[in-house]
Amino acid sequence: MRRAYRLRGVVQGVGFRPHVAKVAADFPISGFVGNDDESVFIEAQGAASDIENFMTKMLATLPPLASVLQCIAREIPEQEGENGFRIVSSRRRSGARTLIPPDTATCPDCCREMTDPNNRRYHYPFITCTNCGPRATIMVDLPYDRDTTTMVKFPMCPVCRAEYTDPKNRRYHAQPVSCFDCGPVLWVSDTKNPELRPPAGNRRPLIAAALSEARARLRRGEILAVKGIGGFHLLCDARNQEAVARLRKRKNRGDKPFAVMAPNVDTAQRLAHLNPQQLTELSSPARPIVIAPFGPGYDLAPAVAPGLGDVGILLPYAPLHLELLSAECAEMSLVATSGNLAGEPLCFTNEDALARLAKIADGFVFHDRDIHLPMEDSVFLANSQVTIPSRRSRGYAPLPVPLPQAAAVPTLAVGGELKNSFCLSSGDWAHISGHIGDMGTLASQESLDRAVTQMLNFQHQQPEKVVCDLHPAYSTVSWASRFADQRGIELLQVQHHVAHAYSLLAERSHLDSAVVVAVDGTGYGLDGTIWGGEILEIAGAAWQRRAHLPSFSLVGGDRAVRYPWRVALGIAHDWKLEGITQKISSEIGNRQGKSAELELVKSQLNSGFGVVATTSCGRLFDAAAAILGICTSVTYEAQAAMELEYAATTWANRNAEMQTQRFGSYRELFEMLTEDEREVGERAWQFHLGLAQLLAAQAGETAEKARIKTVGLTGGVALNRLFSSHFAQIMREGGYKVLTHKTVPPNDGGLSLGQAWAAVLGAC
Repeated sequence: MRRAYRLRGVVQGVGFRPHVAKVAADFPISGFVGNDDESVFIEAQGAASDIENFMTKMLATLPPLASVLQCIAREIPEQEGENGFRIVSSRRRSGARTLIPPDTATCPDCCREMTDPNNRRYHYPFITCTNCGPRATIMVDLPYDRDTTTMVKFPMCPVCRAEYTDPKNRRYHAQPVSCFDCGPVLWVSDTKNPELRPPAGNRRPLIAAALSEARARLRRGEILAVKGIGGFHLLCDARNQEAVARLRKRKNRGDKPFAVMAPNVDTAQRLAHLNPQQLTELSSPARPIVIAPFGPGYDLAPAVAPGLGDVGILLPYAPLHLELLSAECAEMSLVATSGNLAGEPLCFTNEDALARLAKIADGFVFHDRDIHLPMEDSVFLANSQVTIPSRRSRGYAPLPVPLPQAAAVPTLAVGGELKNSFCLSSGDWAHISGHIGDMGTLASQESLDRAVTQMLNFQHQQPEKVVCDLHPAYSTVSWASRFADQRGIELLQVQHHVAHAYSLLAERSHLDSAVVVAVDGTGYGLDGTIWGGEILEIAGAAWQRRAHLPSFSLVGGDRAVRYPWRVALGIAHDWKLEGITQKISSEIGNRQGKSAELELVKSQLNSGFGVVATTSCGRLFDAAAAILGICTSVTYEAQAAMELEYAATTWANRNAEMQTQRFGSYRELFEMLTEDEREVGERAWQFHLGLAQLLAAQAGETAEKARIKTVGLTGGVALNRLFSSHFAQIMREGGYKVLTHKTVPPNDGGLSLGQAWAAVLGAC
């Protein structure tokens, strides 16, 4: 008999065809395997039992990065005179496209070859095989073949070609395969006399010299802009206080913490407290940044994470990283921050990096393998209780999220203004982009343009709807309006916190009714106020705002975000908390140049001029940090909340015996913050638990009235591990099923999924 199979899922760029051919060689069957734009196709001829055994073994022993989500089989006429089983050329196919595999870290086999002096790829910084290396970032089109990647400009040498065509070789049909003789070139360039083209000569000594020079520069305390798999990193010695402080100043980083690349798992465990699950995540092929509390051997420069007790750790994921952290740098840990200017997208071409990073870096480590799709590092937050996705990008994107219900028409959702990602819903899939960033600059908007075009081209889709936020000042709203007008398609808008709620429900494939607590810093409300502490009842396409935090006055908009003491004064004024007003006045009024601003804020609160009402939960954390004297001005988003959480967890770690205080109102919770007889850390800890308790009570009351037993938590505040773990614990103790994010960020990085799902359901 002869049977044809069509397999969909993550089946290209992961060694799938070679795997099928290798397994087929173990059975007395003939036929072929190939790719098209949508799938892998197989035809197998032989005895029925042999074909079935072949397919069973093939599916049970898939390559590490492969995933089959659909397998359709049909019997077809036999072919006479066919001998053996082979890989055939790719075919073009109209319609839906296959799933694009993400980039993955260097596999153990390639790591062993890199350190083997007898291997021809010894110390080769572009080593890869069917199980590892760049995929999404080098793909120009589908099907996934050498000539549809940026590797097309590197013709394989005879030895690489022999590996590529040998079914028994680990690099059989590995599209990025290369070596010293035929692959990319690495070189180091000064910022003052830059060289954007690779030097001529024998690749092996050129690359070896470049690696040696780069390591020497890092040891001297220099800052290097290094081109990796998805873009540039800015690297320096994480134990060199002067180098880290210089990087912070040049990048205009404020106090925002840096991520650190540890050379190995042992070092990572010394620098951060990581449980077995978090170590598995850290070491996975995706190699995300994992933010965790300082470990027992933390010894990095104070400028790495000022004012905090967490460090963002990642392991080397590109062979170039492994080479930089070898030899004389084997014991180093490196600051590894995005190669960009503050608020701008990641640099990914040599020319762009030179133009934008020359005043930050002391030198460049360039290579000539082009990056087609830039990709930031992914980020998870972790403590002993929870692990929460904060940024979904390299290693995960552009893999889609399965939709609980198929989208009737292709729909593009453009996300929010901060931490932007966009989403294309098509059929059963929601294709979520990697992290684009904050949309306040022209460069970021151009990056969004480019990434959307690439996604639509990859998926061969033309959206029939576009979805955005309600905020009239968002650049993404303007972008979506132009996009809709140019294409003559429908423009839909979804309220910010409703989109957060639908994002959670879509990710968790929850189709039943739910009460969702959506808590963050800012969202444009339907009543002319700023929302941010919302309790929503969701039932399919229908939603209702059932409850919210008590509102308070915000003076000065963005300035109130930068100066949390202004938020505290607004709460004190509206909630009649004179003790807080006195405390803030005493603290701020004595500072040079602040007394006039303090009086102006009080005057505005009394008159109502320049004041907007808000229910923002994020601003409550800011106000608490200001009242406790922990943080009264910020240099990066969520700084006050992060420092408040650090103060709370530090105190809790020192005090085994703790009594949880019960609060009858949010006003009572804030009164507690002025009780100076208690330690600042204790009051910070009580604030987190008290806020979780009060919100849980509101959510429980809403759920009880609606006879709903599922409660969800979403929004940027859900990234606060102390608050979110206690909220979930309280709700579970109350008998509720609790939904939290596992794969899509609860912050605005996951907003586009919610917008897309709301459009699918007709909720906008």
